[in-house]
Amino acid sequence: MVETTCKLNDIDPLAYLTDVLTRIVNGHPNRDIDQLLPWAHRAQALKAVA
Repeated sequence: MVETTCKLNDIDPLAYLTDVLTRIVNGHPNRDIDQLLPWAHRAQALKAVA
């Protein structure tokens, strides 16, 4: 399911999972869990490029 959602949002699934797991291990706040969803992840990546 993660792979399909990532592909629909034009995100590399391995890079996405690596980033999300790293953020969780580093203490990403539970209240901001929605920032870790694939469509939000893509928006953050696009903002970083701009």
